[in-house]
Amino acid sequence: MNYRKFGKQNPIALVVLALLTATMAVSQSAPPPPPPDGGFGNGPGGDITRGEFGDGKTVKGAPLSGDFVVSRDTTLADGNRIHHESQSRVYRDAEGRVRREMGLDLATPATGSVKRNLVVIVDPVAGKRYMLNPETKTARELPLRGPGPRGGNHGEQMKVMGLDPAAAVKEQLGTKAVNGFQAEGLRVTRTIPAGAIGNDKPIAVVTERWYSPDLQISVLTMHTDPMMGNVTTRLVNVNRGDPDASLFQVPADYKIEVGKPNDVMYMPMKP
Repeated sequence: MNYRKFGKQNPIALVVLALLTATMAVSQSAPPPPPPDGGFGNGPGGDITRGEFGDGKTVKGAPLSGDFVVSRDTTLADGNRIHHESQSRVYRDAEGRVRREMGLDLATPATGSVKRNLVVIVDPVAGKRYMLNPETKTARELPLRGPGPRGGNHGEQMKVMGLDPAAAVKEQLGTKAVNGFQAEGLRVTRTIPAGAIGNDKPIAVVTERWYSPDLQISVLTMHTDPMMGNVTTRLVNVNRGDPDASLFQVPADYKIEVGKPNDVMYMPMKP
């Protein structure tokens, strides 16, 4: 799939893919290696090129709810700065089910401001994941695991970008308190060599992540990319109680549509 072309045609669909990837990360029991772009390169909030829908073990016995706050800062060539902040709500129950709620506020030259609400439910018990559209009261049902090996052709895509998957430099950063929780830090640096994408100097892309073994989730991720800007994701307002079971069910008044393994629910630009 040509993701650049796909993103231009379906900007909301890119966010849906990003949301699915981020939601699956909440359900995993161990922190996977940070992606080369920190999970923010090909769409707001996630890397759409990774095949992680259902890979990784289910987290049981660690229920929580909280808010992900994502801040993106970009400096333009003329020195102008752009700051954007978004927030999403996440829930995980004792059986490993995950729900994530996200409000989208996007703008394109063709459509102007577009606001949508998305809900993703990942249910490893039933082996299903759902994308809910509250505006139309429809839910797209998908299998938890799509076809193909984990990550698909991700390594080849990295090479096209000038990134060598085997050349990442990893640094263990020790343990410290982050947002009130003890977390283990890992910094991954990937360097695009000079000339790989027309650049006259090497470009360092750095992802630093702090993972809480107690919560079994990342509580802070900082991603620095000179081409894309800086993105920081924080988990705040954490509650350790078991969320209400109804949060992980499709409401009775929703129409359920069965999709293909790699489908997303396309959110139209206009109602």
